[in-house]
Amino acid sequence: MSRIELFDELADEYDQWFDDNPLIVASEIEALRQVTPPFEKALEVGVGTGRFAEALGIKLGVEPSQPMAAYARARGIEVISGVAEALPFEDASFDAVFMITVDCYLPEVAPIFEECRRVLTADGHLIMGHVDIDAPLGEVYLQAQDQDPFYRDACFRGTTEILAELDKAGFEVTVIRQTVYSFENTLQEVREGHGDGAFVALCANVR
Repeated sequence: MSRIELFDELADEYDQWFDDNPLIVASEIEALRQVTPPFEKALEVGVGTGRFAEALGIKLGVEPSQPMAAYARARGIEVISGVAEALPFEDASFDAVFMITVDCYLPEVAPIFEECRRVLTADGHLIMGHVDIDAPLGEVYLQAQDQDPFYRDACFRGTTEILAELDKAGFEVTVIRQTVYSFENTLQEVREGHGDGAFVALCANVR
């Protein structure tokens, strides 16, 4: 099953997770807010069901799964069908591109970072949220791969690897925040840096 087919089949279950874990989600959104500069025209790559876009004021997203996109459209997001590897936009179209919990579903991130850079303006920002496999909870994600259909074929990465790939793609990371230190549905502290929290948010400027 391809990653698109997976989300086609499990869109309802994916979206339900946000309702079941509202305080974890709120912690992740707060981390993202702390790294997000003001923007005028933003795109979310892999907008999914639109949960993060709605919370962060992102009006446009790209999503290959039509059942997922239907949820996002119901939340007021304009969704264009497409994939991260070939964004259907001209060069320098956005001053902010968001990519939230997408990298773990991509076998390679280098070409996606290059594509994000292509559609960003010269003073644009890439805002990422990702699962840090090097955090203490990383082992739990790895152990869950056999049971959790969303993670079965995931390509989890550590933040150190993400930072290196961003540097190669011509980005300079300016701010990093982390949160989610347990899977209890509680509001969790947002701290600077990475290494402790399973969810890492960062902002990278075009260099």
